[in-house]
Amino acid sequence: MVDTLNIPEWTHYADKGGLDPLGMQNSSVALYQRLIPGVGNVTLRMRYYGLYPWLVRHYLQTNGSTDPQVWRIFLRRAEALYALIANQAGGELGVAGTQWAIRAVTAAKTGGGLTPIDIAAAATAPRGSDDNYFDQNWGVFGLAYQSQLYEIGVLSRGDGHGIPLPSKESGMALAENFEAAMGGAALLFKDVHARGLVTFPELHALNPFAPSQIAFGSAERDAYQRLLFRKLDDEGTPDSFRTLTLLLVLKVAEKLGRPPNAEELRWALYAGQTQGGDALELGETALIEHCERWRVYQANDLCHVALEALLRYVLDVLGAEPAGLSPRQLLERLIAGMRESSGATPQSWRSLLVAIELSDNAGDRARPDSEWSLADDIMRAARRANGLVNGEIGFKAVRLLAVLHKRSLKEAWPLEGELGPFTNDSFHSLLSERAFLQRYESHDFWELIARLVEERVIRRHLAVAMRKLRQQKDYTFVIESQNGRLRRRKQDGPVYTNPRLQPAITFLKDIHVLGGQGLTSHGVEALAAA
Repeated sequence: MVDTLNIPEWTHYADKGGLDPLGMQNSSVALYQRLIPGVGNVTLRMRYYGLYPWLVRHYLQTNGSTDPQVWRIFLRRAEALYALIANQAGGELGVAGTQWAIRAVTAAKTGGGLTPIDIAAAATAPRGSDDNYFDQNWGVFGLAYQSQLYEIGVLSRGDGHGIPLPSKESGMALAENFEAAMGGAALLFKDVHARGLVTFPELHALNPFAPSQIAFGSAERDAYQRLLFRKLDDEGTPDSFRTLTLLLVLKVAEKLGRPPNAEELRWALYAGQTQGGDALELGETALIEHCERWRVYQANDLCHVALEALLRYVLDVLGAEPAGLSPRQLLERLIAGMRESSGATPQSWRSLLVAIELSDNAGDRARPDSEWSLADDIMRAARRANGLVNGEIGFKAVRLLAVLHKRSLKEAWPLEGELGPFTNDSFHSLLSERAFLQRYESHDFWELIARLVEERVIRRHLAVAMRKLRQQKDYTFVIESQNGRLRRRKQDGPVYTNPRLQPAITFLKDIHVLGGQGLTSHGVEALAAA
């Protein structure tokens, strides 16, 4: 049934977590990367999009060396200073180097607050030391922002060297508006950066640089809005997709009367309505089609959550048997547990689909068979400390797959167009799993569920983990096969992917498009201009 992997006791290997244990999360990641380009999961504050082109321009004007190490130290020194500014402005979130800044400020205040803080030393301190402001070699620029700034068109690549350049349009405009917004603090920042030392009075004077200090009526703010909300002249381009996603955020905020969080946003886009049943009024065809893309993304995420819940069920059953179980014994126990919890058993997958009554609101928490309720029950059981995923939760995962299957057919989701490019030996998705279930929809129901667990969960995990071992030298097995028996190696559970929505919401708050009551006047204008 499965490949056998025996590792001698004396062999050392890195025991990595079973990230994407079924090779299904990557299709969700590939999809959301298309839907909101230029924003990343770790690009946490909008003002970095002005700070970096300004720093690049300053570097080119005052230094200009094409030696990457000279640029790296220049960059790291600026990021260390920025961490101190954000900390002194009130401990602002989303800024790299915060923990170092707290330590540095505490140490300086212990000495009476008269000793300057050495940002030059923080930029060059050995990695892993408390004096190093941020352990990533290229700072948060290299970790998070660089790729997004290239993608969104703020920076361009230098010809023949690795030093970035501000783009002629967006990059230079952002740099100029950023410097104008800083006023006299811009000259002070440059002086402190060159000196490599900063005092507390100087940090106070540099407060205009803080991430929250984008002025409501400033040219700097307007430049950020123009960057995020590009015109929709060229439909289907990365810029248009980002703009459409942000407009959908505004539509949901308008309906709620407040900014949504990422979870309720993804459910509102999936259900086409708020949890309270207020339908989203999208109007434009482009917005409706883009909401469909987000619906497919969320459905795909729910699909792999359901299958990963079945994997967790497998692991919990194996966990009670240290000596392991044969594949047949394992499947018999799994099916027996689900059968006992299922109530009236359908004859086939097709008959289950016919019997299911879809909720009018897929995000309705009060409806036991809504997608939200099923997924929430699954995640709560899987995350509960010392909890077990039992037959009841296993069958809820099966039922979630059936609800997704039926709704995708009833509402004619564009699965082929959105997930087709991500369905092959390396990418599995709702599209591939729906095809599998349709292939056996008339077979005996429990025979199909046994086949589903064996082929789409157990075998697939072993194949995915073996591929990672061979190609990446990463040991990610959560199940091991030895002498015809399966054993649990480590625990794992279902997880959602993170589709960049929370940083996008934060960006809109940073530039005053979203406020406490939902849309600000800038937000209303952004919707009207779409």
